[in-house]
Amino acid sequence: MGIICCWLGFSACEREQAIPSKVDEALQPYFERFDQEARARGYDFSLEMEELEADIIGIERDGVLGQCHYSEQAPNIVEVDNEFWANATDLEKEYVVFHELGHCVLGRNHDDGRNGDGTCSSIMQSGLTSCRVSYHSENRTLYLNELFE
Repeated sequence: MGIICCWLGFSACEREQAIPSKVDEALQPYFERFDQEARARGYDFSLEMEELEADIIGIERDGVLGQCHYSEQAPNIVEVDNEFWANATDLEKEYVVFHELGHCVLGRNHDDGRNGDGTCSSIMQSGLTSCRVSYHSENRTLYLNELFE
């Protein structure tokens, strides 16, 4: 691996190390995007992300699109519901993956704050309150700034 890294260049080697090794291939681009957004805001969670595992599975609990399993004895595990994944848009997938990485990597709890218009003020909303999720290309940066603050 060391020889290949030398051939690919330092940035490729560094990039490769920042991406978790036990992550479902379909989730990988969203983990990379999370990493890019964190780095753009001055954060480096490479070590935390290397320890993660992630998979797309059937989640039996109604209304649960994703979950993060915390453990001090084993790697944190992100799971995303396969039925949701099969039907979701790119931004919906990003929202759920970033929410779960908010728990597993950033250590964030749920935040059910509301904006004046009734929309959720955080990507970390629990889904148990009356705030309305409104995550789209026009407000994405605002939500990501809040996620990483």
